[in-house]
Amino acid sequence: MKRIFLVIIILPIFLLSGCFRVPEIIKDIKGLNQDHMFYIERSTWDREVAPSLDQKKMDDQFNARYFKPWHQTVPAYPPDKLTRTFEKYEKNPGYGENGRKHKKSWMKNLRTNAQLDRYPNAGFGAISIDNTDLRVLPTHKPFFSKSKSLQGDGFPFDKFQESLVAANTPLYISHMTRDKAWVLAETPYATGWLPARHVAVVDKGFIKTWEKERYAVFIKDKTPMYDDAGQFLFNAPLGSLLPAVDENKNGVKVMVAVADVDRKAVIMTTSVSKETAVLKPLKLTPFNLAKVANELINEPYGWGGLYQNRDCSAMIQDMFAPFGMWLPRHSADQAREGGAFIDLENLSPEERETMILKHGIPYLTLLWRKGHIMLYIGSHEGKILVFHNFWGVRTRNWLGKQERKIVGHAAITTLQPGIELYNIDPLQGNYLNYVIGMTQLINPSTQGGSKP
Repeated sequence: MKRIFLVIIILPIFLLSGCFRVPEIIKDIKGLNQDHMFYIERSTWDREVAPSLDQKKMDDQFNARYFKPWHQTVPAYPPDKLTRTFEKYEKNPGYGENGRKHKKSWMKNLRTNAQLDRYPNAGFGAISIDNTDLRVLPTHKPFFSKSKSLQGDGFPFDKFQESLVAANTPLYISHMTRDKAWVLAETPYATGWLPARHVAVVDKGFIKTWEKERYAVFIKDKTPMYDDAGQFLFNAPLGSLLPAVDENKNGVKVMVAVADVDRKAVIMTTSVSKETAVLKPLKLTPFNLAKVANELINEPYGWGGLYQNRDCSAMIQDMFAPFGMWLPRHSADQAREGGAFIDLENLSPEERETMILKHGIPYLTLLWRKGHIMLYIGSHEGKILVFHNFWGVRTRNWLGKQERKIVGHAAITTLQPGIELYNIDPLQGNYLNYVIGMTQLINPSTQGGSKP
């Protein structure tokens, strides 16, 4: 009798669990064509969407901001901000890779090694010689806000990860730790700590040779680079740039920086094919925008460039670099960059949708919700489509606790990804409830031809 009772209770639960099983792939990604070329009208493929002079101006501005660290004489990073960062984590040391809380003595040792009372104790130009992690504090050890077993995101993101710094990026070094293992680096887009072994010192002669008028920019991701002896150097990410020495029908000859035995930067040359790198800026056409975007489809999500993957803003930043269009590193800053910002915060979801469809320029408009940035690519069957790299869709379990359906890669979706899930969060799951601004990256009045 007891066994029959258990069957009566358990069987409906088992059957219900089958009915409400969460699919492995959300409907948007499974049902929408994930090829950007599908959304571009063939008749407009080669039409310039911005006048050449405007693109040249944007490219000049890009170069000025990119090489800014080499033209600094004093740190731009304020000492009180540096101190506040240490104080923040001294109050809450967080959890380590073993799921145990960091000891306060560990933070104290980090602060002692940072010798903040001597800031700034350096002041010189440098260049990264490998793809490297920019860290919030001078340590490879992670900071997890919760114990691994308590992570609500489905993965323990390391909050000490600030950004990925691509190989051969200009730097200004303002400070060094006592053990000389870490340097505080001001990059073109963020400031943080880098391993000293990934940095080489540049002098005026190096800068003069490197800072040429012609640059090659990578349009393929993770292109392997080699020295003259065929030894591997690093993988060049899409969007990174190197000085161009020469160009022929087969490819581009570029400069690459390596470190000598004294940790000084020296220049060597190597060649890359035209399929992997082109002279910057790449012509701003619908075809080229879609081609570059296709290189990033399915790119794994990486918080702050974790594991040399991209988060939402890094993907957007790298996508537009080949076109000489500068974008800051973080989503909130990107939202205020470009030709025009349209505030959507006080509109209803329906009004937001109308505004986006009316004023959005496909592949040249960013949509922003706090903590997340997306590229508007147009509409399909009356629904707004976006391209974005995102971690997952917010859901709620049977007890109402917030969880996530993990996506973890770059994809084309609507503004309601995962809306078909039975456990979707009814508010957080609809991006139209939270999109608070749209940014037109070029001024619509100067746009050449029709929209992509």
